[in-house]
Amino acid sequence: MSLLKKILIGLAALLIIGTIANYGLSYWISRKLPNIIQSNKDMPYNISYTDLDISLLKGNITVLNASLSPKDSTAQLKSGAYGQIEKIRIEHFSLWALLKNNKIKVDNIIIDKPEVILYPKENKYNVKGDLVKPFKNTISTKAIEVNKGEFILLDTIDNTKLKATNISMLFRNIKIDSTTIKDNVPVKYSSYSLKCDSLFYQVDKQYNITTHKLNISDTAITINNFKLTPEQTRIEFAQSIPKEKDQYNIEVSKIHIPDLLWGFVNDTLYIRTPLVDLTKVNAVIYRPKMAPDDLSVKKLYSQMLREIKFDLKTDTIKLNDSYVEYQEQQSYDKPAAKVMFSDFNATIKNIYSPINKTETPQTTLDVNCLFMKSSPLSVHWTFDITDKTDAFTIQGKLQNVKSSVIDPVAKPLMNITTTGNLKEIYFTFNGNRNSSNGDFAIRYDDLKVKLYKKDGKDKNKLMSAVGNLLVKNDSEDELKETEVSVERLKDKSVFNFLWRFLYEGLKKTLLPKIISGGD
Repeated sequence: MSLLKKILIGLAALLIIGTIANYGLSYWISRKLPNIIQSNKDMPYNISYTDLDISLLKGNITVLNASLSPKDSTAQLKSGAYGQIEKIRIEHFSLWALLKNNKIKVDNIIIDKPEVILYPKENKYNVKGDLVKPFKNTISTKAIEVNKGEFILLDTIDNTKLKATNISMLFRNIKIDSTTIKDNVPVKYSSYSLKCDSLFYQVDKQYNITTHKLNISDTAITINNFKLTPEQTRIEFAQSIPKEKDQYNIEVSKIHIPDLLWGFVNDTLYIRTPLVDLTKVNAVIYRPKMAPDDLSVKKLYSQMLREIKFDLKTDTIKLNDSYVEYQEQQSYDKPAAKVMFSDFNATIKNIYSPINKTETPQTTLDVNCLFMKSSPLSVHWTFDITDKTDAFTIQGKLQNVKSSVIDPVAKPLMNITTTGNLKEIYFTFNGNRNSSNGDFAIRYDDLKVKLYKKDGKDKNKLMSAVGNLLVKNDSEDELKETEVSVERLKDKSVFNFLWRFLYEGLKKTLLPKIISGGD
């Protein structure tokens, strides 16, 4: 027999043996994989599929039409996670890890078109117990990729609590072992990204959140068309609250955090970013005064930040081209008074908690906007979160306020209307958790006032006449200045504190005897 013939026969024999071995190993693996997964005592899921394709030469496994369901759930009473997955591609798996350790070790897992529904269960969901722990001794991978996924979380009556569509996710250099499983974040990775076309989240019975084009990575967040929307009408809200409370309706065209760092150090969460950029915020805040007063002590912002229990550091928050409106309704038979701030641009610096900080810079807020859509307003606000007296200073300048603009606010809130113009208002408001003092100055011309009785319907002719005798028609192009002191009502917000300071300044400069009660 010639050498060539021997070589050909040998190659043929090897090919046949290799084919048989490949088929045999593939068949063995196809039987082995389900047993490894299902035999894990920590695995709470049943996993099935319609087809399994194994390529030993490429080291790839393809699973078609996989299904996931909890082991302890029934068709009548669903509980836990249910899933349908069109395709799972496992790339470059280790045959040695499978043979020696009964562990599925691969380079990449690619999941195409998963549809997952999470039903409520008796115990709260836990990332470590429900997701990480069942797989940590069974599957090891360097990367997980999800394409065109959909996720739904249901409540106890099968209403949608959370829904995300067209989800794409990628985690790289994943590590899950006996050390990571004990950590606050039980999965370690070098990078991750998450994208989805839309997100719906029911916060509670009063609000839901929706977004479009959500994009999150380990270093940045971008959210488009964020909306916090009330579930109740204003009348329903006013009638449902046991105490006074604000209702919020907020839209943000774009939220961008370009450089985000977060994690845990010794069980303490840290969140740090140099910038949070908010574009076209539209915020409407509604306060129904028909409900009983909330007499609890309200914390000032410095105290709120000082009491945060994690490490927060945000260098700058920017609001661009935004709109803020506050509405206050005194009774059901009266329309709400509206205070509007348009062309609203703000820069807030040094938002932080004191945890793990060696430097404590002042927090500052600078605002430029139009008051009631026509009058330029600028505000500079400063405080130090480490100051336990909660001292702060608010300086402001307001220009060219026409009576036709402020009457819709002044009449329902103060039972006053005016004619004429307030040309300039300046104020420096120095406050703390107990009291305030500062300066107030005003320049005006052609000013007259009308005072109304308590019901706001009938004019108080006598008081209006006497008041106009006391008020000069104009300030002769000079600032009328006064010093103002106001005690804080601790059951009210800082904005109520500022409003009372300004109101006191107006009384002292315009109507020192009539409105202030003759003191």
